[in-house]
Amino acid sequence: MERKRGRAARICAAFALDALLGDPEGYPHPVRVMGACIARLEALLGQRNADDRGARLRGCLLAALVAGGSWAAGRALLALPCSGTIETLLLYTAFAWKDLERSALRVANELENGDLEAARSHLRALVGRDTEELDRAAVCRAVVESVAENYCDGVLAPLLWAAAGGAPAALAFKAVSTMDSMLGHRDERHLHLGWCPARLDDLAVFLPARASIPLICAAAFLRGLDGAEAWRTGLRDRLRHSSPNSAHPEAAFAGALGIELGGPVKYRGVTYDYPTIGDGAVEATTAHLREAVKLLRAASLLGMALAMVLARAVEAGRAT
Repeated sequence: MERKRGRAARICAAFALDALLGDPEGYPHPVRVMGACIARLEALLGQRNADDRGARLRGCLLAALVAGGSWAAGRALLALPCSGTIETLLLYTAFAWKDLERSALRVANELENGDLEAARSHLRALVGRDTEELDRAAVCRAVVESVAENYCDGVLAPLLWAAAGGAPAALAFKAVSTMDSMLGHRDERHLHLGWCPARLDDLAVFLPARASIPLICAAAFLRGLDGAEAWRTGLRDRLRHSSPNSAHPEAAFAGALGIELGGPVKYRGVTYDYPTIGDGAVEATTAHLREAVKLLRAASLLGMALAMVLARAVEAGRAT
């Protein structure tokens, strides 16, 4: 009977669980297991000679083991009884909308209470950049950038992978995304070891990033924001980032909210001079931050609707 519900219904149920519960403290989240496996494999594979070719090959092996293992684990779990319920729970762990919203609002609350240090502390859960020297406007801008980028990485991409391949595909995507977060750095240790995970993440997010612009524009219209400017800025500034994907949702958010994103960012004491995105106000405020969260909510619901349509199309194609 559970099978008859269909993948689209399971995606909807899993999304509703995420909206209701988020990621409860202490929950045995698959990403934590993936992170532990990645750390263990990095310790085994990352300490040897650091020549370019050897490190890249070991990074490819690591990526194959973690992504392939995550997909295989998902397939194995779906072979158990009550597979429909199991798939719903697995999909629930793949979506990160509620926790993204909570994290952004914690920063907004601290800023509005006048506690910049606490806001910087909460910001570290959202970004990898140095936060110690950020002023109020820079903190707000960083949160909006994180909300925009993670809309694609943590909400839309897993939704679309779930629609295309069910829980195994969504888990494999989460494995790739987690590897990119842990290994996709440009420091000496990870430059070559993390090359394959970073390229896999670029490929996995390529189509969702491009789908994010029309979805964000539609969400902006629904929210009474400037959807036309979101479209114009999204198309114009979508490649103003070292990543082939990150600037797509950021540019659309910048246009919708009427603010400027991007610019110089400091990581581990080193300043990187990234291009600016958008033509609006340089001084982002908590009002922009809160509007970004509402825009995230609307765009996430549209993304879920798209995923359900895609899931039905995939299942209809298999039935013919």
